[in-house]
Amino acid sequence: MVRPILTALALALTFALAQTGAAQTQQWDQAAVTESAGKLRAAIDGLRDVLMSSPQIENPATRKYMFQIMDNLRQMEFSSQTLHSYLKKGSGMEETLPTYNRLQQLRRETEVLSRRVDITAVTQPKLDEARTWLAKIEPYYPAQPTVQDLK
Repeated sequence: MVRPILTALALALTFALAQTGAAQTQQWDQAAVTESAGKLRAAIDGLRDVLMSSPQIENPATRKYMFQIMDNLRQMEFSSQTLHSYLKKGSGMEETLPTYNRLQQLRRETEVLSRRVDITAVTQPKLDEARTWLAKIEPYYPAQPTVQDLK
């Protein structure tokens, strides 16, 4: 009973990867993706520390959102370190796709949360740098699913 279910699940995942793979806009370049992932990791590292020094952390109206953002950044730090490590070891697009997808999901969640707080001039450049490096990696991976794709 379990074997047919696992087989069907494997086929569904293979089909889904084949469909999303068509949206990739750049041919895989291990060296370029690895270099950009390293820069992304460096950009994300220490971002929580910058936020901790923000005056928004003391504001009772935004404190809850700041802690949620910091938790997302902690997870992004780990995911970016993992992505860079796997790429340095030679893992390709398919092996690193789940980690990349998680980074994108965390980025989207953090962007929504950050609309509720005032990002300071000190914090914004570091956020922009991280966004830039993630954008450089983006063409090498399949497009992110939209809400309609998930229904």
